[in-house]
Amino acid sequence: MNYLTREDNTQKVYLCEKPLDIIDILKNNYDYLYDAINREGIILKGLEGNLFKEIVYDSKVVGFCSYDFSSEFITAALNNIFVLPEFRGNGLFFSELQKTMIEYNKPSIIEPTRLIVELLIEYGFASKISDNLVASSLEFIIPPSHVESNENCQHEELSTHFYDLNICSSIHFLDIEKGIIAYSSPLNYDIIHYDCINRRKSIDDDYFNRIKEFFLENDVAIMNEISKLEERLPVKSYDLVEVVGDEDNFSGYIESLIDDAHVTYEKAFEIKQQMIEEYEAGMILNESLLIRLAYLFDEDKKPTIESHADTCPYCDMPIDSHDRFCHFCGINLNYDPEEMFESLLNTFNESNEEFIEDIRYVAYKFLKLISEGIELEYSIITCESSYNIDWDILKEYLNEKKYFLNNKITKEGHDFLTTHPLHLFEKYELEIFDYNDFEKYFYNHPELEEKEIVFNYLNQFDDEEVFDLKNKIKW
Repeated sequence: MNYLTREDNTQKVYLCEKPLDIIDILKNNYDYLYDAINREGIILKGLEGNLFKEIVYDSKVVGFCSYDFSSEFITAALNNIFVLPEFRGNGLFFSELQKTMIEYNKPSIIEPTRLIVELLIEYGFASKISDNLVASSLEFIIPPSHVESNENCQHEELSTHFYDLNICSSIHFLDIEKGIIAYSSPLNYDIIHYDCINRRKSIDDDYFNRIKEFFLENDVAIMNEISKLEERLPVKSYDLVEVVGDEDNFSGYIESLIDDAHVTYEKAFEIKQQMIEEYEAGMILNESLLIRLAYLFDEDKKPTIESHADTCPYCDMPIDSHDRFCHFCGINLNYDPEEMFESLLNTFNESNEEFIEDIRYVAYKFLKLISEGIELEYSIITCESSYNIDWDILKEYLNEKKYFLNNKITKEGHDFLTTHPLHLFEKYELEIFDYNDFEKYFYNHPELEEKEIVFNYLNQFDDEEVFDLKNKIKW
């Protein structure tokens, strides 16, 4: 065979923001791989992908893999992998997964075959929890059109950590108490090599009830097993500064979004500040920083799955009971706002009991908490304890200004948040100044526009640090 060769086993990679046509790439550049795929009767699961990578062994291109890939947020879902038959058994799939995890992040796998799952077991990325059931540290994704279930219900995208070797299917409980299980349609490879069509003829209500009872009886052990598998993964560890940037700069991820006009500087700054606050409060884990960043930058990102019983309390997307964070919005699912606020309340300085804050400042702090998803009860407790103000007084002010009605922030309330002096103080990174002084200047110049207030305030000072700060702020 006339193999393409690569010195030093270097990979050629195709990466594009728009989807690449996998068949075209194979036909035009790797005809011998394309012919081998057809000889085996393999049907590619994904005809498009953002990332196409060669698989190289002994300086020869012996296969390929492709991903649905986000370059901004370094998330990847494997949708195809193929290795020529004579080169299988050399750990090439393992090497590819390991490289992806070390360099980027933990990938998911779109519609894994039974062979893929058995390889994950061999690599230590998954393990058998019964004769036929497998738990995996990597998520399996099934498109809506390939989802089936034992009940008549809406078929939506399936994301799961479990696989049934007997019927060659990823499985997920839509409602474990009722025994409603979703599973994937048979794949061509499993039909040919594992006779999965005939195997599926034997499944009935008793079959699904046995799976349900197994999970209910062993839920703690199963969750512990998945946690152990996830802890052993060679996943790249991200920190907050790497994801959002340091005090003076945005991260590369955020800079790329600003440069590509996906987001304004002002919006990026707001999201950066929100992530810092959430991370410090324990609402985000290191593992979920990139997911949270992607979620906050996508204003149109809304829950797309409605049929699952267990959902994230913050975004309503389905979750598994073992999940430490939501894989859609990135929030720490073990985050306890009550515990966090009780800890916060214990730190308040009681020496300020006679001091009454400017009610405009307290209103801003209250609405900010609500806008970040903090429950009403804890937002009220925080404001009453922090600023020695009675909720009835604050509520009367909010109602009078029409900032907060029916337990929701109004348009007027959102406008108030984005025009408050503290918002500008944080937005333009004025932390080197005294906030009370800036606030006083703000309220004394109601005739000025946002940036006029900031520039005129800075013009009062004459030093190098202020000069640099003015240069950072675009007029």
